[in-house]
Amino acid sequence: MEKELFYKLSQNPSKLSRDTLEGLKKLTEDFPQFHAAWMLYLKNLKDLNHPEFDEALKKAAPILPDRKHLYRFLHSKIEPPGLRQDRNIAGNPVSEYTLEKPDDAHTGDNLIDKFLSTTHSPLKLNKPLPESQPLAAENEIIAKSLTEDEDLVTETLANIYTRQKKYDKALEAFKKLCLKYPEKNSYFATRIEEIEKLKNI
Repeated sequence: MEKELFYKLSQNPSKLSRDTLEGLKKLTEDFPQFHAAWMLYLKNLKDLNHPEFDEALKKAAPILPDRKHLYRFLHSKIEPPGLRQDRNIAGNPVSEYTLEKPDDAHTGDNLIDKFLSTTHSPLKLNKPLPESQPLAAENEIIAKSLTEDEDLVTETLANIYTRQKKYDKALEAFKKLCLKYPEKNSYFATRIEEIEKLKNI
């Protein structure tokens, strides 16, 4: 289907006929996510009382974002909502088709005009705290986050400290693990000796 014909049909669906059906069907097959093509194709099938309407509706229903608009379009003699080319605030044509009601676009314009016409006092901002003076509560949170929780110390963490050559932290971690897992005391003691030797090299 040619682009110009599709635009004409989207602006005036009353022009749908047996001649337009095949072109719209091909569009939906080639571009299955093309919502506007599906809406026109379904409208074309319904207007012709075509036997493929139910099957096509089952395919299209999950794809289309707003089934209420589809229902209204299929059961009315008006153009589909959003298939006509809307104009933006400046009055220029909008190139994308939306699934909004045609009248809803003007509501937004009225709200903007109303807002712009009223006078507003300048916004007052609360004075922020200087960044160089964090609150005492923030200092406490920072201090807590820097201290390691004994429950979070693992053998893996201790080994990572060793590989990173942070021997003091590794020793501290293995000592905590000795207390936490007494059954592995001999293994952790061996690891502590190894780290002490590495530290003294």
